[in-house]
Amino acid sequence: MKEEDEILRKCGTGNPFTVPEGYFDHFTERVMEQLPQKETKPFKELRITTWGRVKPWFYMTAVFAGMLFGIHFMLDFTSSNRSSGAPTHTVKEAVTDQDLEIIVDHSMMDDYSLYKYLTEAD
Repeated sequence: MKEEDEILRKCGTGNPFTVPEGYFDHFTERVMEQLPQKETKPFKELRITTWGRVKPWFYMTAVFAGMLFGIHFMLDFTSSNRSSGAPTHTVKEAVTDQDLEIIVDHSMMDDYSLYKYLTEAD
């Protein structure tokens, strides 16, 4: 803090930079005169072809057709699996009483909840 006070006392608080009179009066004009001239290209008219107009509609139609085909395929696939009449192979494992006790203990069900669940399952 003492160093700053000493520097301010020696140098003062005034602005040491000055700008000549009228420097910014015509500043923009002088800068624009010093810039090189840029060639302006004539505007090229862009012609939109028929395909350019139809292309977004074509793509949108393709997307919707793909979605409908995919949905139809998935629904047909799932319904054919249900109604195919093919025997489904189920794997049945023998569960011992000891395994069943462990499962019941981990299920955190009391006796009444377990009884209710088993009677509703039938």
